[in-house]
Amino acid sequence: MKRRTLLKGATFAAGVWAVGAARAANFPDRALQWTVPYPPGGATDSVARAIGTAMSADLGHPVVIVNRPGGATNIGTEAVIQAPADGHTFLLAVPPLVVNPALYPDLGYDPMRALRGVGLVALNPNVLVVPRDSPFTTPQELFQAARERPDTVTIASPGIGTVPHLVSLLIGQELDVQVVPVPYKGSAALLPDLISGRVDAAMDNLFAQATHVKNGSVRALATLGDTRSPLLPDVPSMTELGLSELSGMGWIGLAVRSDTPDDRVARLERALLQAARDPANIARLEAMGLQVQPEDRQAFQARLDREAELWQSTVRRANVTVG
Repeated sequence: MKRRTLLKGATFAAGVWAVGAARAANFPDRALQWTVPYPPGGATDSVARAIGTAMSADLGHPVVIVNRPGGATNIGTEAVIQAPADGHTFLLAVPPLVVNPALYPDLGYDPMRALRGVGLVALNPNVLVVPRDSPFTTPQELFQAARERPDTVTIASPGIGTVPHLVSLLIGQELDVQVVPVPYKGSAALLPDLISGRVDAAMDNLFAQATHVKNGSVRALATLGDTRSPLLPDVPSMTELGLSELSGMGWIGLAVRSDTPDDRVARLERALLQAARDPANIARLEAMGLQVQPEDRQAFQARLDREAELWQSTVRRANVTVG
């Protein structure tokens, strides 16, 4: 009797394994949709298209980029959360994913519970810049002016909830400096006021400002990372200047619904990391100022958890909400 029971159990287990293996082998069975919560043509969209093309070859089915801009990435994020949890729909994961629950108290869902990380592609450095004729030559001089004249020194950023905006909030909390954050709707929108001197400085995406730094329209005081950027090798990093608390890096990765089967997540992870490690993609992304630093799903999820704790705390302490 016992032997018959054991045989039945073994047969059942083998059947379950076979079903799971077949399901993994058959995934994907159609085109996949990579939702990008930004309009076409931007840096993050370009990353998705480059990586998605390589993933298509690996997965054997097209990875179709679907742009769902609006709502500070909330529209695209919600679209993925509402899609079936079958691994065929995934999200371009960027910092607003972990920040928006604090910025939007009535969001209606928790993206950190609804989604999980598949992998990191690259880090997206930022930079502190000032107008060409600015009297400030270091971040410390800018912050000292803010100490002497509280709530008068303005620092632009490309939008509420972006890492540059969050770092401008962090300045007050970590350095006891009262600057005035001025969020714009994108890097292009802030540039005229930065060049003309209507704002004292800007925290912005490094790639968006690198050309203007090189042609002398603006001056870079520091990159918001631990090391110098190859795009601006003569510009010191915040850590190098003793301001490691202001190291703020954007990031670009991939996320799926949290209830997506593990075997399908693992398949997407392998395809993503292989695409991110392709030499042609590395060269393409580094030319955009990105630091290609692939991370597997465990490491990326740990990053998401850390970033959520840091930036949601920063937003709540600053008492900043939207809507």
